[in-house]
Formats: sequence, structure tokens, C-alpha cells
Amino acid sequence: MFAIDAIPAPSNKDCDDIAGARVHIWVISKDKEGAKIRALDYITNYHWEVTNVEYEFEIQQALIPNLGVDELRLYQNALLYGISADFLAHPKIPGSPEDPSVKRKLDLP
Repeated sequence: MFAIDAIPAPSNKDCDDIAGARVHIWVISKDKEGAKIRALDYITNYHWEVTNVEYEFEIQQALIPNLGVDELRLYQNALLYGISADFLAHPKIPGSPEDPSVKRKLDLP
């Protein structure tokens, strides 16, 4: 599991109002470096530019039952498809820190 900061690429016309996002991405892989490369490729294929890899986790099976609802859904989708991500975006116009993240379905390019 990776937590990666990203900004919309200039070619990302679906996110003109978005300043950036924290991407939670789960990858099923035999090695951590291969998983990281796959995660970065996935993000750039959605027309986002990676600015920082904040966290890298290798989840232990004992921790799976303690995952929150959203992370558990990502994990289960990664088991099915090999990779799964949520883009937790924040708008260009600053608001209150208590404002929810921007949620929007993003289509593949």
C-alpha cells in the first residue's frame, strides 16, 4: 500500500478545479519495488504527476481485519484486479480544513 501525493497533469482536463490529491493505492505484487513502479505508472496513466511518495507499507495479514471501510474496499479490489486506488483530492480554492475531500469518478484516459 502506498500513499502518494500528486497533482493533475496539464493534460488532465477533468481536474481543472483540483490542486492536488493524496492517492491511496494498493498493489498486489511479489516485490515492493515492482509494486511501486506499477503504482506510479497507474497514477501517471490517469494524467497525474507524482510529487511525493509519502508512505510505503507492506501490510501484514493480521492487520487486514482492522482496516477502515475504504481501505478494506481498496484491498479487496486489489486482490481482484491486482491494483486499486482512491484519489483524495483537494480543490484549488482553499476552504475550511474540515471540508470533505472532493469525490469524483475519474475516467481512464
